[in-house]
Formats: sequence, structure tokens, C-alpha cells
Amino acid sequence: MEYIYQEGLQTAPPLLLLHGTGGDEHSLIDLANALSPDSTVLSLRGRVSEAGANRFFRRFAEGQFDLVDLEVQTDYLLAFLIEFSNTHNIALSDWVVVGYSNGANIGAHLLLERMESPNRGIFFHGMSLGKHEADFDLAKKSVWFSAGINDPIVPQEATKALVDAFQMRHGQTDVLWTKQGHQLTYEEVASAKEWLATKGALK
Repeated sequence: MEYIYQEGLQTAPPLLLLHGTGGDEHSLIDLANALSPDSTVLSLRGRVSEAGANRFFRRFAEGQFDLVDLEVQTDYLLAFLIEFSNTHNIALSDWVVVGYSNGANIGAHLLLERMESPNRGIFFHGMSLGKHEADFDLAKKSVWFSAGINDPIVPQEATKALVDAFQMRHGQTDVLWTKQGHQLTYEEVASAKEWLATKGALK
């Protein structure tokens, strides 16, 4: 798996970066530096190519996801992260998964559907994929979401369904709604940074 690794301070939460469709391992580095400049950063490139655009799992069309491939890629992502964490002496639960769009979708799926996974997530413009089969308690999971009420790609109902999936299993959630579309905004970054400094901090 192609990635960028930047070692930071052990006192800062390590960040796992998952880009959106068409991005790569470089796409969210500036975001990570804005959120927590002292953090260790592991930024991954999605393994799936859609007409040359990198993704973390396949889809058949906009909003029509290949749920079989989603499970395959989620398992691969988790196995990679476990091995990487062991090699670099980082607790799996300490990672904060930072995902945008497609990266937010697989990141949220990882926390929802795999019991052995990071405990915190920052998800920009993610959505429910319509598949939540696990039922283990999420009381230890703390997740921040952002969404735009004018997002042409992610319907409000799909974001609400994702948040509900965490809340129904006792996950701790914070949600920022903006009047913007699918793009990242300064408002979102500032809110996520504040959340990370408090609820996302290492215990």
C-alpha cells in the first residue's frame, strides 16, 4: 500500500489520513498539519482505481457501492494498520482516523464494523453505505462529523443515517452542519481542530 509516514510527538494523537476520490497520499497532509502539527501522520493511497482516480473501495455508479469490495478493502486496511502499528509501537486504538468523502466512508465503516479498530474518527462529508451489520457496543468510540446542507454528492439523510448508526450503539458523536457543498472549509477544519484538542486527545 502506498503511503506517507511522518513521525511526530508521542504526546500528540497519531492521525490516519484517508483521501477522497481522485486524491492520493499527499492530499490531506496540509489538513493534518492544520489539525495537529505535532502528530504522527500515516497517509494512505486507496488501492482501487476508477478511471484513473484513486479510491478505497469500488462503486458501480455515484452512490451505488460495491459492498462486497467494501468488506475486502476494509479487511485489507485493518490488517495493514495493525501490522504498521505493531512495527511502529503505536496502539491501534490511539489512531484518529481522518477521512474525507470516500475516505470518510471507509473510515467510518471500519469503526462501525470492526471491533478491533481505532477509537476516534474525524469524518468530512461521509455517508451511510446502507450496511451496518455489527452490533458490538461503541461506547469507547468518539467521532466528529461534518456535512454541507448544499452538498450535491452526499444527501443530508445519508449523513444523518451514518451518525445514527454510531449513536444507536452508544458512540459519542459531534456533528457540524455548514451551508456549503462537498468541499472542505475553514469552518470545518477549525471545528475539527477544536474537537481533536479536547475529545480527540490521548488519554
